Amino acid sequence: MNMRSYNKKGCRAIAISRDGGATWSDIKDDPQLVESVCQASLIKYGSYQGKVVYLFSNPAVTEGRSHMTIKASQDDCNTWSKGKLVHEGPAAYSCLTLLPDGSIGLFYEAGEKDPYEFLFFQSFEADELFHK
Repeated sequence: MNMRSYNKKGCRAIAISRDGGATWSDIKDDPQLVESVCQASLIKYGSYQGKVVYLFSNPAVTEGRSHMTIKASQDDCNTWSKGKLVHEGPAAYSCLTLLPDGSIGLFYEAGEKDPYEFLFFQSFEADELFHK
């Protein structure tokens, strides 16, 4: 489980279930996933060059909401790529999706002065996101 954290450490919190959600590990901070407090998106892309890839998007800053970023993990979310900066300015909620042609779609809130000015959709080729 990847969740917002209200512990003021500037990152997401995670917990792991090994029995389909019946029980969970203790909640731990994941400092690799920088965030103030905001909704994020996490999806399993599937296999890419022989490895299972997960994708994560959020406004990757410790304060406020800006710097919409997509990160990739090729080791079951233990480590994350530096990430691809999608929008440097104000940004908030995001949603990742897999597209029929194998590319990745990102729907997100962003703007020039405020993170809620516009809704954007961008697509990315796998090669743009899966390298560390």
